Amino acid sequence: MKRMNSKITRIAPGLTTAILPAYNEGGRIGNVLAVLRNVPEIQEIIVVDDGSTDSTLGDAKKAGEADPRVKIIHHEVNLGKGEAIFTGAKTAKTPYLLFLDSDLINLKPHNITALMGPVLNGDADMTLGLFLGGKINTDIPHWINPPLTGQRCLRAELLRQVPVEAAKGYGIEIAITIAAYREHYKVKLVAMKGVWHPPSELHRGFVSGMAWRANMYGEILRAWKVGRGTDALTERIIYEPTQQMRSYLKSRFRKAKNRAEAILRR
Repeated sequence: MKRMNSKITRIAPGLTTAILPAYNEGGRIGNVLAVLRNVPEIQEIIVVDDGSTDSTLGDAKKAGEADPRVKIIHHEVNLGKGEAIFTGAKTAKTPYLLFLDSDLINLKPHNITALMGPVLNGDADMTLGLFLGGKINTDIPHWINPPLTGQRCLRAELLRQVPVEAAKGYGIEIAITIAAYREHYKVKLVAMKGVWHPPSELHRGFVSGMAWRANMYGEILRAWKVGRGTDALTERIIYEPTQQMRSYLKSRFRKAKNRAEAILRR
């Protein structure tokens, strides 16, 4: 079993495409792109503007003017997160893909290289990035449901194992996770220290945010059914990440305890 990892790792350049699906992330996506542009190991950065009605497209174009690696694809209408990711992946030419949400806050280059490292070094086929130490209200959902994280790096070939119907909308994350475990890919958790993103209720409004959340979980349930999630897969998808998380937190506790004891002995 692979342990959660948050170390900065030396990785080969030119092998990874970052894909950012974005819908109405004006004022936020620019910050994520600024961080990605400071990661030279990334070959290209593809923004898929999924029919945004705000400044998302303009913010992405501004980043593209400053970095030729930034490529922009625009959906005339909102097709959903899954479709946006598939659109970006079809354009990518690298063997590895990096998926990030477009509203991340306090993201640093080392968070990105930590997410990429295990996959590019052959220690994993896919990594799942979990928030840790950012905001408790976004940390907790990641601890409870690691397979639903939107932050991940994977071998591009894995997407070929994902049914398009299962991956519609917000079903994309669980659809990819089901495919990875079904095909016995190695999955590794990576702590993204200090990173968080605003809950949907914050920037969509409470009522609209709750409606969006209900729709998201509906799409996740549909993805599980279409993706042929089984009882055996359920056990693996829940048990293995939980064990990795437990090992990581125990390691963090031991280190903190050792530091405290060292201070007391002075």
